[in-house]
Amino acid sequence: LARGEKVYAANCQACHQATGMGAGPIKALAGSQVVLDADHSKQIAILLNGAANGAMPAWKQLSDTELAAVVTYTKNSWTNKTGQLVQPKEVVAARK
Repeated sequence: LARGEKVYAANCQACHQATGMGAGPIKALAGSQVVLDADHSKQIAILLNGAANGAMPAWKQLSDTELAAVVTYTKNSWTNKTGQLVQPKEVVAARK
């Protein structure tokens, strides 16, 4: 979680806010169905490919470990207390 929090602060927080609530057209991660979903591939795909015609950029330049950490962080922060852990091997599989 600590690694994920650092990745979030450096790359995600500017848009999604420290609270995970987003702002304006930026989607909230707190309470998000994609974040809460037990199917990790949905959130990983958004991070790898971006979304909303580029409004959410792709983050392929981050390592598999960094992406797994930030997904785990968002799944367990704010009101999102899923207890879910995302492993780097899940990101590796999604990159293929």
